Amino acid sequence: MIRVPRDECVNTEAATRKEWLDTNGIGGYASSTAINCHTRKYHGLLVASLKEPRGKFVLLSKVEASLVHDDLEFHLSTNKYPGVYHPTGHQFVEKFEQGLYPSITYRIGDALIRKSMMMAYGRNTTLLCYELLEGKVKPMLRIRPMLAYRDIHSLIRENMFLRPKSYPEKNGRKIQPYEGMPCLFMGTNRTSEFFPGPKWSLNVEYLIERDRGFDYQEDLFCPGMFELKLQKGKPVIFAASTEPLGNLERIRKKEVERREAAFDTCKDRSKSVRWLKYYSDQFLIRNASDFASVVAGYHWFGEWGRDTMIALPGLTFHAGRREFGEEVLAAYAKLERDGLLPNYLDQRSEHLAYNSIDASLWFFWAVQEYLKSKGNKQFVMDHIYPALRSIVAAHLDGRVSLCGIGEDGLLYAGNESTQLTWMDAQAYGGPVTPRHGAAVEINALWYNALRFFLQLAPNDELADRANRAADTLADNFIDRFWNHDDNCLSDVVNEHDRDQCIRPNQVFAVSMPHTMLDTGKMRAVVSTVQSHLLTPYGLRTLSPRNPLYSPFYRGNSDERDSAYHQGMVWPWLAGHFGEALIRQAEDKTGTKAFLRKYFKPILRSFPDDFGICSVPELYTGNPPHLPKGTIAQAWSVAEAIRLNKILGGK
Repeated sequence: MIRVPRDECVNTEAATRKEWLDTNGIGGYASSTAINCHTRKYHGLLVASLKEPRGKFVLLSKVEASLVHDDLEFHLSTNKYPGVYHPTGHQFVEKFEQGLYPSITYRIGDALIRKSMMMAYGRNTTLLCYELLEGKVKPMLRIRPMLAYRDIHSLIRENMFLRPKSYPEKNGRKIQPYEGMPCLFMGTNRTSEFFPGPKWSLNVEYLIERDRGFDYQEDLFCPGMFELKLQKGKPVIFAASTEPLGNLERIRKKEVERREAAFDTCKDRSKSVRWLKYYSDQFLIRNASDFASVVAGYHWFGEWGRDTMIALPGLTFHAGRREFGEEVLAAYAKLERDGLLPNYLDQRSEHLAYNSIDASLWFFWAVQEYLKSKGNKQFVMDHIYPALRSIVAAHLDGRVSLCGIGEDGLLYAGNESTQLTWMDAQAYGGPVTPRHGAAVEINALWYNALRFFLQLAPNDELADRANRAADTLADNFIDRFWNHDDNCLSDVVNEHDRDQCIRPNQVFAVSMPHTMLDTGKMRAVVSTVQSHLLTPYGLRTLSPRNPLYSPFYRGNSDERDSAYHQGMVWPWLAGHFGEALIRQAEDKTGTKAFLRKYFKPILRSFPDDFGICSVPELYTGNPPHLPKGTIAQAWSVAEAIRLNKILGGK
């Protein structure tokens, strides 16, 4: 369990840097800071993934709760308005805890009150539970729901289109603020009284959005106030949902039991890794199309094919969720088109974007990891092999529109205006790291895919072609890619030139199950990567000696995207670096011991700030390596789990 003590909670600057996340398994989430003072437009207590209208929407932004005793009202919430925090409920916070679910404990006089937050699995339903743990008083609890009702990427202002009227429900109310949007059902487990009082709270500020160069003020709407007694031994549950509520105590009890059972299945010698396995389930969802999938990161990322294939082994096969992983593999296999897998599943429509060259190649690696974790080969042959065969055939036939195989056997992809690899950032209207041509990791993945395919394929004409293609690629790979100046692999080669920037992509030529490098070349690559790119949080995306190296991640969107792959540290790369280092090491036991100690920040602990109980998208290039990007990134978490497995974790 993660704890944030009182001295940090009463400090708004410190407390608002610590963010929690809770999810519902269908793409929705609840999230805020340790004192529930929102700092992002993406924060909210009920952020629902809807089928109609399709997309993610912040419905219930937050709840303003207060306790009334002897004509005195004590507000538990905290908000940022221009020039002031109001109210200042953080002054009563005793501690924040994140275990199976997040909770905040308040002390007011001799009264100790705990508020816990959780979502019900498979439902767009959020449950807040208020418990009086100590104290002889029986205060009145007032709950004021604050509605946003807007897309997660936008902000809302007071407007004439909102319909303020709410309607009675059993122990609650129902409101449909906007036509075309779902109703919001709100209520309590105990008899409460509702006092209508439609009111807008103006200019709530989200400071992280301001720092990111976005609009950062919005207005929230409150339809009225719920009021009821809070007594020791009689918890009050307040719920908000897109469907009628039902028995709230039964719903909460069932959800707690589900979480307890899920935690019991997460086994590891390390307590931190055990918790990481538990929280990794947050990325596994069934989307609006009932499609088993992976959310790439919270709060703003959706479902990405590349990220899914890279993250799937750590989130499922190495975390005790093999059946779900099988379902994802089979689902994506059905989406294969002309040698490609979709890189993007649009959250707002059924649109699939086939705009990456490597998602289909990472698919082969994900299947290899599945089999390595004692997966069922017959399942692969029945459900996955046809897609693998189709991908190989499409590439060899030249039917993949984004790429082609050269006479040297290398796989070439894209042009000056495309970004088809994982380093796909664009800023100021163009690619930040142009990588059209033969990218080193694309060819390492392609070679691995061919050799793995040959292990499964019958001896037929396609297998003969695949074998010749693999041999040709292996014969020319070193000659085309070797950087003699730095004793490593170039990042990208083209007909007449090569990009010799020292980047981490070359490490995949060592870490893939099938490699084209001999031991000497593997050691040279790993040595160069280690000396230029290695940090305790992962690998830098560019050597600090390069004049384009950017150690900072700040400013507006273009400024941040310009630094995205120009020096930022990516934790997910630690898994493949660890695998590569072990592969070429003479003393493998000693190497594993080194990696366990060196990568402690991502294997044995969670960030002090940023996302509580997760691994972020990236860190800044220079010490102290500050967490940046999304607060919880699927492949960062997944590769930490997989690396732990490689190093001997259970």
